[in-house]
Parts: sequence; C-alpha cells; structure tokens
Amino acid sequence: MTGPDLASSPGPSRPARLTAMIALAVAELLLVIIAYQVMASIECRLTEVEAACRAVRSMTARGLSILTVMAIYFWLRPDAYRSLTKTTGDTPGNARWIWVHFAGLALIFAPLALFGVDEINKSFLPTLLFMGLGSLFTILGGLFWVTPLRSWRSWMRSDSYLLPFALLLGFLVPDLANLIRPVWEWSTLSSLTFFLVFLTLVLFGFQVSVDPPIYVIGIEDFFVQIASQCSGVEGIALITIFMGFYALLMRPDLRQKRFWLILYPLAVFTSWLFNILRISVLIIIGARISPEHALNGFHSYAGWLMFTALALGVVVVAHQARWLHRTTRPHKPRAALRADPLSAQIIPFIVMMLSGVIVSAFWPTPAEGYPLRTALMAAALLYFLPALRGWCALPSKTAIATGCAIGVLWIVTAPVESATSNTPAPDALWIALRLIGTILLVPLIEELFFRGYILRRLNRDGLIWTVIAVTVSSILFGLLHDRILAGTLAGIAFGCLYLQRKRLADPIAAHMIANALIAIMALLTEKWALI
Repeated sequence: MTGPDLASSPGPSRPARLTAMIALAVAELLLVIIAYQVMASIECRLTEVEAACRAVRSMTARGLSILTVMAIYFWLRPDAYRSLTKTTGDTPGNARWIWVHFAGLALIFAPLALFGVDEINKSFLPTLLFMGLGSLFTILGGLFWVTPLRSWRSWMRSDSYLLPFALLLGFLVPDLANLIRPVWEWSTLSSLTFFLVFLTLVLFGFQVSVDPPIYVIGIEDFFVQIASQCSGVEGIALITIFMGFYALLMRPDLRQKRFWLILYPLAVFTSWLFNILRISVLIIIGARISPEHALNGFHSYAGWLMFTALALGVVVVAHQARWLHRTTRPHKPRAALRADPLSAQIIPFIVMMLSGVIVSAFWPTPAEGYPLRTALMAAALLYFLPALRGWCALPSKTAIATGCAIGVLWIVTAPVESATSNTPAPDALWIALRLIGTILLVPLIEELFFRGYILRRLNRDGLIWTVIAVTVSSILFGLLHDRILAGTLAGIAFGCLYLQRKRLADPIAAHMIANALIAIMALLTEKWALI
C-alpha cells in the first residue's frame, strides 16, 4: 500500500493560513493533553508550587473553551470569517513567524526531553518556565504568521472587536462556571442527583451501598461523595455560558422568549441527566477497573470534554430549529471539505489525537481502547478519500530499504522492559485492529501531517531552511512517541525520503514497512509493548 503524492498538489493558498492555524491549534492542544496529562501525568500535590500547577492544568479547559467559542463565532458570523480570510490573503504575515510558533511549541515540550516523563513533578518550576515562555511564542508566532498586527487591528475594528471579546469569554469559561455555580447549588438538587445515581446503578444490576446524610455512594469497595459541585452545576454553567454567547450573536434574529423559556430548560435538564450517567459510569470504572483512573483520568478528562460537546450540540440544535428564528436563512452551498488537500493533511491527525484523549479518559490502560481509535482514524481517512485518491504512487527501492532499516533498529534498540515484558495475549479482534491501525492508518495520518503539512510548510529555498524544516518536523514527530530520540531520528529519515523526490508516497511506505516489521515481531513474540 502506498500513500498520496503531494508534490503536484497546490500548496495552501494565502487565505488558508487562518484555517491552517486553527486546525494546528486544535492538533497541538490535543498533543499537549496527551503529553502532559497522559504520558507525564503531572500530580499537582507532588509539585513545589501546587497552586501554579493547578492554574496550568486549567489551561487545557481554557484552550478547549477558546476553540469552542471561536468555532461558534465563525460559524454564526460567516461574513466576519470571509473578511478575515480576505485580510490574511491580502496581507499575510512574515513567514518567519511560523518559526517562532514552532520554536514555542518545542519549548512547551522541552521538559519531557530534559527531565523525562517520570521527573516532571520534581522539576515543575523550570517546566512552568518552559511552558509559559513556549505558550507565549506559540500564540504570537501563530497570530502574526496569519497576518501582521496592523491588519489584526484593522479587521477587529471593522468587526466591532467582537472576536477579542469572544476569546476572552472562552478563556474565562472555567472562572464563569465557578461564578455561576452557587446559583445552582441547591441541597434538593444534590439529593435528587444522589437518588438518581443510586437508581441508575441498581438498574444496572449492582449492589449499592449508601450513606445518605453525607451523600456517599458506591459499589463493592469504591465510594464517592456527591458534593454540591458534582450535582451537574458545572455542565449547567457551561450550557448557560455557551447558550448566552449564542443568544448574543444571534439577538436580531433569535426569538429570545422561546429560546430561554423552552430550549434552555430542556438543555439544562439534559445536562443534569447527562451528569447522572457520568457519575454512575465513574463509580463503575472505579469499582471494576481502576479507582485511580476513575478519579484522576476519567473524572479529569471526561467532564470537560463531554459537557463541552453537549453544550456545542445544544447550540447546533438551536441554530437548526426554525421555530426559534424570525427569518429562514437560505442554504448556501459550501466547498466540499472532503476534497480539500489542506484539511486532509490536518484533520485526520486531530482525530487521531482526540481519540487518544478519549481512550485515556475511559480506559485505565489506553491500549485496551485501541479498537475505538482504529475506527475513528479509519472513518477520518475514508471521509477524505476524494482528496487522497488521486495522489497514489509506487514507493522507491530506497523507501523500502529505509523502512526495513528503521523497523529493525527500532526492535533492536527497544528498552528492556518492552523487549522482555510478556503480558497476556489480547483477543484476536484487538490484534487485528491494532495491526490495521499500526501498519496502515497511523503511518498515513502521521506522514500527511508531519511531512505533508509541517515539513512542506517550513521548507524554503536553501540548505539551511531545509535542515531546519526537517529538524523541527522530526522533533515534533519524536515527541509523539515514548522513545523521543528514536522517534526523532526516524522522523529525519522519513523527511529525507520526502525531500528526495518531493512526494509522500516514499515516507508513507517506509513508515508502513517499519511499523509492519515491529508489529510482526510483537505478534511472533507476544511482546505487545513493542507496539
């Protein structure tokens, strides 16, 4: 199997810079979540500055909220988006800013390479410095690569400065949720939540133990206390904030009374029921799978992800409900996303990263959730099949040889625990889906993103620029793997393969061959840690 040849495909147009940077921001946020909340697993109570650590951890929720608010803003104000893309097309930012952006991203991940994932908690102060400085460079580099500061000022002035207000709202969503929370902290709500969680667990067939005066409930040896903040107030606050933002943007057309008196109570009720199901699942995970995972993994990731998705879904429903609007909006045909080369290079990678966050939230051992990841990655690639179909090409002999060499070196240099661990063999379905994902899907998605987008975007005329482009894309690629150095060296090899004939078929084929050799070795020796 070979991959697409992007050499003949046109590069992203200048107006696409905004779209590309938004997509990159999503992918990078998910990569940070994977790196610092899954791989490194920072425990704030073990650091020397617990308050600062918790503030940093809240940045994940803030970043997610900012991206959600931006999605709503540009979706509801297409004229503003078209105006901004025209501005970025007429006055693109200096290309050097993209280097500032990726330099900042490298600083964010530098502590993983300098201190190791197991020592982050003991070296949190320098980690905080790296992450703070890196975040500043990443944000400024991205903004000014899209368009210069003067163009941002001009566009924001013409749009009545609504976008900065939207971004500030997104940043403050966690704080606003805490501010609104006391309004919903009723003892009756906590009691009813407690009773319905009990009823849900009983309906699932569990023997439930309770202590009603202090709202403690659990099954087997795992118990939780349903405090007032666990009664769904966080989800209700998010629903309130996002629906309020929607009502503000759509105020001339929206039937406000119907919106707030009919849809809003339904949305709040749905969010509350959703939270009851979430608590029930958390208790089941804690009792049957892992108490630590239930409290630290599922509780941390699933809450914000699920409530944000629910709030965004409510906004979509509101926008599609004709009875909530005074006018009927004509349907405007849009360009097919499926055939867009830029989207095909970035969005599958976002799906791959998001699937990693999901399985980390629901499975104590993320590898057990790999079948879901395989399904989501396959769906993303099938969706963009029109953009990928015309780019196939046979790989070179050099690509085949390189893939074999990387695969062999990866096996030979595997850590002792990976080479010697002998975990129980998984079932046949898991093995089949893992092989499909490892050999076919992951190489295609990663090469589309790291070589097809990042390396091509950074590469300019001249040897120095080429070396920098390969190095940056390879380091970012290495950070995606547990073995950072080995991953970076493999990324350099794949980058050189791409540059040799300026097409992705070669690095994709080499990546697939390397992964196939590693997977075969894991299959023959039952050393599943290799993959």
